[in-house]
Amino acid sequence: MQLIKLNKNLKQNNSLIFFSKDELKLILQLYSIQVANGILKDYAIDYGKRLAVFSFYRHTYDKPLFEIEKYANKKNKFFSEFIIKYNKKIIEKNKSLNIVLNRLEKKFSLLKTN
Repeated sequence: MQLIKLNKNLKQNNSLIFFSKDELKLILQLYSIQVANGILKDYAIDYGKRLAVFSFYRHTYDKPLFEIEKYANKKNKFFSEFIIKYNKKIIEKNKSLNIVLNRLEKKFSLLKTN
């Protein structure tokens, strides 16, 4: 019988926060519409123990135009909270990603008209 050791990194990955497949699908749909409108050019996805961040960029070498942050609930890891940030200021904070994305879509429509 062979002894199998668990990798310490695997244990730590359970506590990391990620966007789910459905959440990414909704965010990327909004992103692709804004790329077609000429507002956005690039994006980045970051994750860690406390939060996951999806950043929208107008130009590749610029700072993020908007960021969607996902925080896990401390009491229940299955419930999370979504935040939109613009210039490090919180614009919207909600438990529903759809509500957050609707607010962000309105912000993008304002950028399109300017």
